Parts: sequence; C-alpha cells; structure tokens
Amino acid sequence: MNTSISNNSTIIVPAESGRLHGVEIASEATGFTGTGYVKGTHKDGDWFEVDVHIAEAGHYNLGIRYAIPDGRRTNAICIDGDFYGYIISSPTEGFITEHQCTLRLTEGVHTVTILKAWDNGADVDCFMFTRTEAPVLDRSPRKLINPNASAETVSLWNYLNSLFGNATLTGQHTASSFAPAKEFEYIRATTGEQPAIRGFDLLSYTLATETDEPTAHKLLEIEENKGSIETAIEWTTVHNGIVTLTWHWYAPTGGKDKTFYTKNTDFNLPLALTPGTIEHELLLADMDCVAEQLKKLRDHNVPVLWRPLHEADGAWFWWGAFGAEPCKQLWRLLYDRFTNLHQLNNLIWVWNSSVQEWYPGEEETDIDSCDIYAPSGNYGPVRKHFELTDALAGGTKMIAFGENGAIPDPDQLIATSTPWLWYMTWGEGFVLDGKSTTDEQLRKIYDHPSSITLGRLPNWRHFGRSE
Repeated sequence: MNTSISNNSTIIVPAESGRLHGVEIASEATGFTGTGYVKGTHKDGDWFEVDVHIAEAGHYNLGIRYAIPDGRRTNAICIDGDFYGYIISSPTEGFITEHQCTLRLTEGVHTVTILKAWDNGADVDCFMFTRTEAPVLDRSPRKLINPNASAETVSLWNYLNSLFGNATLTGQHTASSFAPAKEFEYIRATTGEQPAIRGFDLLSYTLATETDEPTAHKLLEIEENKGSIETAIEWTTVHNGIVTLTWHWYAPTGGKDKTFYTKNTDFNLPLALTPGTIEHELLLADMDCVAEQLKKLRDHNVPVLWRPLHEADGAWFWWGAFGAEPCKQLWRLLYDRFTNLHQLNNLIWVWNSSVQEWYPGEEETDIDSCDIYAPSGNYGPVRKHFELTDALAGGTKMIAFGENGAIPDPDQLIATSTPWLWYMTWGEGFVLDGKSTTDEQLRKIYDHPSSITLGRLPNWRHFGRSE
C-alpha cells in the first residue's frame, strides 16, 4: 500500500512506496523527500507504479518531482494503464518539480505507471496531485495568417473551426503516391471506411535527392513518392478528401543517403540564411522547386494543411541542428517566399513542435501540432503533449496530432477533454501490423460518432460560404 501525504490541496505519493520492476530505491543523491527515490529505468521492460487515493472526484494537476543526472532521459507516463505522455528532459540541477498534465479522476484508487521509453529514465522522487479547475476548451475563431487565403482555403478553415472540440478527423500518412495506397486499402478492408485526411511527403521534389551511398530503402522511397502531387489533387477534387503535406527536405548541399537527417549532411543552416552565399542560393532554389509543385494544388483549388520543418526541436533533421533561432528564421523565410513571391494562398500553416523556445510566434502559425508515438497498443489521450502544444499560443488555437503510431481512443479524448483536431497515423507498419492499433480498436475508432471519416465529410469546399 502506498503512503500518501496530504497538505490540504495536494496529495503527495512517494515514488519509493510503489511497486517496482527492474528498478531500485536509492538515496545517494541529495535533495529527495521521504526515505529515498526510485532510480531511473534503464532496461527495456523496467517500470514502477504508485497508487493514489482520491477522496473527491474532479480535476487534478499531476506534478512529478524528478532528477536527470546526465544525458537525455525519457519515461512514458500512464494513468490507470492509459498513455498520457513522456517525461523528456536534459540534465537537471538536482530534483525539480514539473507539471505534467491535468487529470480527470473519479473517487477511488488510481495508478500512475512510469515505463522505460527509448532512453534511460529519470530518478523519480514523488508524485503530486493538486485540485484544479476543469480545462477550458473554448476557441474563438481566428483568421488565417495569410489575409489573401483562397476561398476554398477559408472554407476548409471554417470547417475545421466548427469541428474543434466536437469531433476528430481521421488521418493516414502514406509514403507512396500510388492510389489506392496499401494503408488505405487495409483501413477500408478492416473498417469499411477511409480516412478523411491523406498525408503526403514532398521528399522527392527538390534538387539534391541524388546522394552518396544511397540505401535501397532511400531509392525506393524517392521513386514511390513521385506523383504525390497528382494523387493529392485527385484526393480532394474527386474524393472530397483533405490533404496534408510534410517535407523531408533533402539537404541542398547533399551528403549521403537520406540527407534530411543531420547525421548525413554538413549543411549549415545559419550560412544558408545569409544572403550572398551559395548555400542561400541553393536553399531558395529548393523552396522555388517545391513552390512550383504547390502551385499545381493551388491551381486546382486544393487547400493544404502545410506542415514543413517538422520535429525541429529534436535536432535529428538539419533544419533543427543549429538550434531554435535559425529554424524560426527559416520558417519566416519560407512563409514570406511562398506567400508573397509565389502567391501560395492555398496553405494553412501547421507548426510542429510543443517546445516554447522553438515557437515562431502566435501570429505566425495557423494550427499548432506535435508528433508523439505512444507505446504500441496503448490508446491513451496523450494529454500532456496536447497541453504543451496548446500552451504555445496561450490556449487560443486549434491543436493537431501531426504524427502518431497508436491512435488515441475517442472515448478517452472526450472523457479527458483532449480535443485533437486530427491525428495522422504514420505509414506502413503503424497500421498494417495490427499491433500499434489492433483491428478491433481500428474498427471502434472509425465507427465512433466523434470520428470524421471520408464518408462523413460534408461539402467542406463551400463550408460557411453563401454562394
């Protein structure tokens, strides 16, 4: 039985009072409370959990007091078995207390589990549950950041605003331009439905896709991606679907294999942002190449949920390798060139990071999003990362799930007031293996009344227009 300490408004549960698997209680570090702390998870399968006794149902802020002695550490956080997010942290100076997310808890006993993720885990001292108010989800409709957005783009924007907090758009990425894509065929065969949003990549459309030491997978990916623009046009004009585009941008100066990865190129973004350099010329040339492709969508009146420079804060892509400021400068340059030079008025600009330091600004994005992959087969609401992303603009914007593996359960999204506007399951194994999301769960999601599938989309291209 856990030992809980209450100081009127906060319940404190020492980590060392929990059930441990593969971890141990330690006391060598200074600054812990209680009798010790749980030393971080190090091996796959390590976990520990504590129970908290809730006397009064309501909303509670979950805080975790932890320390990171060295390196980057990650832990998955589950509440009653459901995934709520990750502790992701660099080294700390001793123990710190960090708010994780708001929980809606019924009266009774609830369990918090800490699992090893992809790195070693944090040293955890205790868990804190503090009464709070219910989350406020009201959103006053905002205008698109491009004042000259096309009529169809405004209509899509109007439709998205009508959905937020009420329903979630189903989405599926495919690396292949071929139609029908295998992921979509699998979903249709399993559920009888298709996703409302189809995700494409522009990785084959820039000037330096021929690289040294190409792997077979890289070559296949480039080849299969060609034709994505034409398939995207068909998805909207023929099927009434919604399109989102991301861009694994091959480094303009080349490198080996997949040069969008930092490790495979020496491309220097600060230098490329300096006018007069060859890197700058190559950077602009790539932008112009992609702009020409996006114009094809524009000329067919196809609006795009446009998500460039994704996952920059992770630094594994070259656009994030030099820190936040160069990346934000690149975002602004990209917006200016696409909007003012190329007149791409069919783009809804989707930012993709939940880290405040990297945020270009409230007036420089339309929708904010993040990419999180839950443990396979866990359909929790990913509440922590929704809150982090929502905080970027002070709770004023629509929030989307840019990439995911396992799909959050719609009932949990409703119960926890976590209104992801859409999710975008990544391609191939994340849907085809039946493990990230089982077939039974996939059927539940696509049949759920709060899930907007392709067949449930209205004529959104004229939504809110009187013509």
